[in-house]
Amino acid sequence: MQVDPPHPKPWTTRQLLGFRFILVFFCLYIFPFPLNHVPGLHVATQWYTWIWHAVVPWVGTYVLKLDEPITVFFSGSGDKTYDYVFLLVASTGSLMAAVTWTLLARQRRSHNRLLEVLRIYVRYYVGVMMLIYGMSKVFHLQMPSPSLLQLVQPLGDKSPMGLAWTYVGYSPAFSMFAGLAEVIGGMLLFFRRTSLLGALLVAIVMLNVMVMNFTFDIPVKLYSTLLVLMAVFLIAPDIKRLLQVILWNEATQPRLQYAVKLPGRWRIAALVVKIIFVAGMFGANVYSSGRSVHTYGDRRPKSPVYGIFDVDQFVHRGDTLPPMTTDTRRWKQLILQSPSYMHVKLMNDSVLSYPTSWDEANRRLTIKGANNSASETVGMFSYKLADTSGLYLDGVLHNEAVVIRLKERDLGTFRLMNNRFRWIQEYPFNR
Repeated sequence: MQVDPPHPKPWTTRQLLGFRFILVFFCLYIFPFPLNHVPGLHVATQWYTWIWHAVVPWVGTYVLKLDEPITVFFSGSGDKTYDYVFLLVASTGSLMAAVTWTLLARQRRSHNRLLEVLRIYVRYYVGVMMLIYGMSKVFHLQMPSPSLLQLVQPLGDKSPMGLAWTYVGYSPAFSMFAGLAEVIGGMLLFFRRTSLLGALLVAIVMLNVMVMNFTFDIPVKLYSTLLVLMAVFLIAPDIKRLLQVILWNEATQPRLQYAVKLPGRWRIAALVVKIIFVAGMFGANVYSSGRSVHTYGDRRPKSPVYGIFDVDQFVHRGDTLPPMTTDTRRWKQLILQSPSYMHVKLMNDSVLSYPTSWDEANRRLTIKGANNSASETVGMFSYKLADTSGLYLDGVLHNEAVVIRLKERDLGTFRLMNNRFRWIQEYPFNR
């Protein structure tokens, strides 16, 4: 293995300490990448996760003395108490390691080779993350089209995150554009000659994502910030040259490349491994995202009876209930989108979610416990579709006889769904 840096300059103590901190912290945070993406090896790396799952709760209980113990669970949030304590432990450990390293290795004045190795490690990690997040947007998975329930949800009832998800999810083209920016930036990071361009693109894209996460209360604030910092780390050696060209209009020199050179066969082997890894990660993400479209995306299965239905008549135990907003028994709307659940909006505008199963042959609908709170059957209906976009339900709900007559809402009446792109607009259409 040979490295050809011409006349490397010694580093200052501050640079040595800073680099050693960054090296340890990034390795603690990134590992077990890329082993966790290699088939057959991800199981062997679970020990690393188990260590953190033991250390972080222990620190929370015995060092920080938190009021409640830290629980380890997956919720889709990257800003859990666990994540903040993990960041604190990793940062503290990295600082202690960097100080100790600097005290013990006083004769070492540079880490040019190790810096280049770390840059390669970070480049590949950020590149893979951009592929994962980007493909989910390209295939309209991360932020899908607004659901039928969201169409009848008042704007004021939406959370900031829900508003951001609806904003991006409304337009598959915009979602694809945002995803392609991430995918292209990630792919550029895999190659040394295009790594700076890729890092600049990723920094811009992820800065926008980070700001959205902070301003719309999306719980990926920590992770998006770290991805921005990783992109800045990759750009840092070229900042002076970029400023000379862009701001000061001055000539600049190429940055010295401390590239690791492998002899003969090792170079060919490394190239083969790189091609397999990059192609494998790209292909795997395309394949998994393409399949997920039919499970979670816009092409996921629809309910046998699909649409938003307004309740015209609700008969409970033989009595027709008037549409009073104080009645918590009468349905106001029925939203049917997925074959596995349905949403019921009551007269007071509260919403209940019922797991469902459909028997299309016998035209029967079975309803399980509301909001997934129970597994027992709480309702069984026979259903009938009318020619005039009507739906009739006749059966038992909570052991009481119920007959419901509903009328389907024309989805084209929703301005959000009916308004389409226009080249020519004499006046802005802002409602």
